[in-house]
Amino acid sequence: LYFAFLLRYTYENDLLNNHIEMLENTFKKIAPITILPIAIFSIQRFSSLPIGNTMIWWFIEALILFIYWRAGLILFEEENRQEVRIVKWWLLWNIFCIVRGGFFADYYLEWKSLVSNSFNLLLPFFIYLATNRELVRAMLSYFVKFGLLIFIFFIPVVSKSAWGWYLFPVSFLMIFLPALKIQWKVLVLLISVIVMLIDVTARSHVFKFGIPVVLIIFYYLRDIPLIIRLIRGARLIVLIAPWFFLFLGVTGTFNVFDVGGYVQGDYSKRKVDDKGQEVDENLKVDTRTFLYVEVLNSANKHNYWLLGRTPARGNDTQQFVYEDLKELGGRKERGRNEANILNVLTWTGIIGVIFYFLVFYKASLVAIVKSNNIYCKLIGLFVAFRWLYAWVEDPYAFNINCLVIWLMLGICFSKSFREMNNEEVKLWVRGIFETKYSLAFNQYAIDKSKLS
Repeated sequence: LYFAFLLRYTYENDLLNNHIEMLENTFKKIAPITILPIAIFSIQRFSSLPIGNTMIWWFIEALILFIYWRAGLILFEEENRQEVRIVKWWLLWNIFCIVRGGFFADYYLEWKSLVSNSFNLLLPFFIYLATNRELVRAMLSYFVKFGLLIFIFFIPVVSKSAWGWYLFPVSFLMIFLPALKIQWKVLVLLISVIVMLIDVTARSHVFKFGIPVVLIIFYYLRDIPLIIRLIRGARLIVLIAPWFFLFLGVTGTFNVFDVGGYVQGDYSKRKVDDKGQEVDENLKVDTRTFLYVEVLNSANKHNYWLLGRTPARGNDTQQFVYEDLKELGGRKERGRNEANILNVLTWTGIIGVIFYFLVFYKASLVAIVKSNNIYCKLIGLFVAFRWLYAWVEDPYAFNINCLVIWLMLGICFSKSFREMNNEEVKLWVRGIFETKYSLAFNQYAIDKSKLS
């Protein structure tokens, strides 16, 4: 009986292992492909031709979230569980706010906002998946090999100012520029320059694609003894800066968004507006201060500072008047703002803001302090910058911009990525562009694992 039980246990255990291995292989093939529909969705609102509709995209988003959830359970590297604990609490708080939103939604537009914003708030599930360096490489490889090719077909129907919304993975790849072969260096650098210069009125793209170019300087100065301290110091400055400028703005001491108040000269640019007419756009114009005023006044008036107003509701507004107020019961609310920190505050309250900050704080810290390669340190600094930029833009959305942010956070939390040295990262990143390098890296990883 004992041997019969042992044989049965061994047989069932082998079946379970085979089933898990089959699921791993399946999700390793399926999950990377999801970057393509997310990239397409990122530009659908800028396209002159219709690309799907709300129900179709909701179905696709729900399917992608299911894949990320299931794949995350299987492919998540357990050695990272301690580091990503803050992500778990952040997601649990988002889920609590989503459930709470069901009690706050009264009208059709509010239920629509709740559903759409719920998908956006759950997309960070991808962080668990992004701790797997093999899957991240496969996803970026899909974008380089197929996503860039697909984009060629969208060029005639998408405004030039929106190109960056599709090409955000390239801004991430810029960090690895020193490790790339010459032809891929030219491609990545050329795309970044085109995005930054093709429409300078899209100021956001200039920053998001330009910062990695600046970060590369740290790579070439990496052997200088003080450079790591400089990176650590820059991280702290970037993380603290938004709180400092918020204090100055609220007290009326200094408004960082009022560029015209401290930058002299004419910075206007001719551009074609949505109606096809040429207009002058002032690059120094302040488009954020009034948003902060409305959101903070709304939170103060209705006293939802701590818990937020849930993803079903927005902030009171006088600047944005909807044509059919009946669909909101006569309420003048704006469901989402351009600066993401305002959305975090409105939907999830100060508690949500604190969790959001701690995720970026922890990720950037472990990436800079606990990594063996300069690239991870640079990603950590870039992550810190994206926290700062959330006070300017980066609104929660189911798009490639947010996916790249969650991808970078996952890499920061990934022990296997942080433990690689510069040469190993070089082999890894080249595998994004050429299969022979990915195969070589996989074999190298297997051999290294056997030796250890």
